[in-house]
Amino acid sequence: MYLLPRNTVRERCDELLAMMDLAHEEKKLTLEFSHGMKKKLALAAALIPNPDLLFLDEPFEGVDAVASRVLRDTLKQCVSRGATVFLTSHVLEIVEKLCSDVGIIAQGRLVHQGTMEELRRAGSLEDKFLAVVGGDGHEVQKLSWLEG
Repeated sequence: MYLLPRNTVRERCDELLAMMDLAHEEKKLTLEFSHGMKKKLALAAALIPNPDLLFLDEPFEGVDAVASRVLRDTLKQCVSRGATVFLTSHVLEIVEKLCSDVGIIAQGRLVHQGTMEELRRAGSLEDKFLAVVGGDGHEVQKLSWLEG
């Protein structure tokens, strides 16, 4: 696995399964895993070779608050040791907390790229996102039965 010595793989797997709170699930088939458990397992598998580059698609989707904190702290640790992490997310608060640089994609095209610092000086990530994808200024239709 990843051309690593067998004992290194075993040690890392044990450590990652414990960290992701999956150690007690080691013999369970992944088909039986919840969506959140599968997300944690996928990140654990990606971390085994100690990569310098990670691409993660919605890594926080479907995970509980405890697992979210573990994932966030783990990604911060990867970055602090010099790794680059690309992640996609529709949850802008996660992006604001974790990312140093942001790219906004609309209809398959990169429509904005910059640092979080630049965005913060100009407003919020949500404001920029809505402005560049065309959601800014759209009036939200009100539901008649919810009007008071």
